[in-house]
Amino acid sequence: MRSLRYITCDVFTTEPFSGNQLAVVFGAEGLSTETLQSITREFNYAETTFVFAPEDPSHTRRVRIFTPELEVPFAGHPTIGTAHVLVASGEVPAVGNEMTLVLGENVGPVPVRITLENGVPVHAQLTTAQLPEERVEVTDLDALARVLSLSASDLVGGAHAPAGVSCGLPFQLIALTSVEAVERARLRTDAWEAVLKGTWAAWPMVFAMSRDGNAAQIAARETLLPAHVRGCDIRARVFVPGSTVPEDPATGSANACLAGYLATRTPRDGTLRWEVAQGVEMGRPSRLHIEAHKSGSVIDAVRVGGATVLVSEGTMSVR
Repeated sequence: MRSLRYITCDVFTTEPFSGNQLAVVFGAEGLSTETLQSITREFNYAETTFVFAPEDPSHTRRVRIFTPELEVPFAGHPTIGTAHVLVASGEVPAVGNEMTLVLGENVGPVPVRITLENGVPVHAQLTTAQLPEERVEVTDLDALARVLSLSASDLVGGAHAPAGVSCGLPFQLIALTSVEAVERARLRTDAWEAVLKGTWAAWPMVFAMSRDGNAAQIAARETLLPAHVRGCDIRARVFVPGSTVPEDPATGSANACLAGYLATRTPRDGTLRWEVAQGVEMGRPSRLHIEAHKSGSVIDAVRVGGATVLVSEGTMSVR
């Protein structure tokens, strides 16, 4: 029997028991992919990461990311959370007020910038290894609305029509007309199987601008939110049918896609930033900082960041 050390954390939050759960496992060298998958199913979080020595000397660590069903090339909250855990646990020594880790993932090298206060990490921001790729596969707004138990009038359409976007993992981005529509969305599995299953971007991300409406309406919505997710620009939800967790409380990879989607449709260069609240409807409110940089109307960088809090530490035995 071997003993593996693990640390769990909540990502994209400053409050324990909110955000997105992650298990980070050390000492799994030599174990088969099947065993890593079994360990992931044991935690049964949206994702678990396994940390290894770097394969490239310019990288900080090699990281493999698993959902309970399969290994994925890239995911945002596992990248952010793993980088935080490496520094917070002392696996990677803290240096100065800012430091950058490079995690070698299946998608390629992912740099993560860590901000520290008194030697303690307080924020991490990744830069995606891939720039946004966009494909339009589904144009039937009525069909997409049925997937979400909504009406076509709840979808924005036009310049902000639904589109598949990927920065390493594809999502179907669907802009809705109001936060209330985001809250009302309920995924219909039968409709999803008929419309999106098997497409390039099968997992829907719905979002709406939080600041739309009059001041009284905005203020009323804000008072219903936990303090750490108030004042965000966007309310979002991400549905992942066919996985152990049918809705995700904080999805860095999808929010990277959202930054690219919005930046493509914003007619100015420079750094474009948004704050996103996700997971509110699930009772695990999360706050994500997203940004895209444009030069000459071309996106040349996409970044996603947020806070992480450590929750538990322990060991498990495996053969």
